[in-house]
Amino acid sequence: MPRERPSPPPFEPESLERSLDRYLVAGLVFMALLIAGFVTYKVREPTLRSDAAAEQQTTYRDIGSQLFETNCSSCHGKGAVGGSAPVLDAKEFLKATSDGQIQNIVSGGVSGSDMSAWSLAYGGTLTDEQVRQLATYLRSLEPDAPSVPAWRQGKR
Repeated sequence: MPRERPSPPPFEPESLERSLDRYLVAGLVFMALLIAGFVTYKVREPTLRSDAAAEQQTTYRDIGSQLFETNCSSCHGKGAVGGSAPVLDAKEFLKATSDGQIQNIVSGGVSGSDMSAWSLAYGGTLTDEQVRQLATYLRSLEPDAPSVPAWRQGKR
């Protein structure tokens, strides 16, 4: 009959193994919490972004309105209804121009007219952010803009 061989002593003491098991369980719980957090973030993120974008639009519109009254209303009239310069609160103007075009017109001006450049990059007094705010304000006029076929002539 073969003789039983003695088994070697355990490589790690039992207390160390219990300690490692606790760390393993803690790591798994932490990982589960992280996964739950990522899922919650992914579910909430679209509404957070749309809320932030809407709030930014509102803020830009309000600041743009103030900038317009300060810098533009002397030529374009209060509320952009025209003056010695074109009517900007006109359905024809707002439908025909994109936000980028409005920003370019405000930034660089219109050569051959009284519309000077307003962007700092072209020697004006407004930052690029302020130009975007002005464009946002003008775009906000579009839903209620009246039809003014002769918008280029300004208010007569």
